[in-house]
Amino acid sequence: MKGLGLVLILSGTILMALSGLEKVLIFSSFNGSVNEMQAIVDLTPSYIWSITKYTFWFGVTSFIMGLLLFFLVKTTKPFS
Repeated sequence: MKGLGLVLILSGTILMALSGLEKVLIFSSFNGSVNEMQAIVDLTPSYIWSITKYTFWFGVTSFIMGLLLFFLVKTTKPFS
C-alpha cells in the first residue's frame, strides 16, 4: 500500500503542476500585456478556467490521499 501512496503523491504533484502550466499557457496565448489579468480572465470562457480548477483540486486530493496511505497504513512483513 505504500507503493500506491507514492504513486498517488507523484500523480497529485504532476496534476498540480499541470494545472499551473495550463494557466501559463492561457495567459501566454493572448497578445498583449500580462498586467491586464482581469481582461484575460474575462476573455477566456468559464469552462476553460474550470478545467484548470478541476485539475488542481483533483491533484490536491490525490496528493493528500497518497500522504494518508503512505504514512497511516501499516506494512506487514511478507514471509514472517
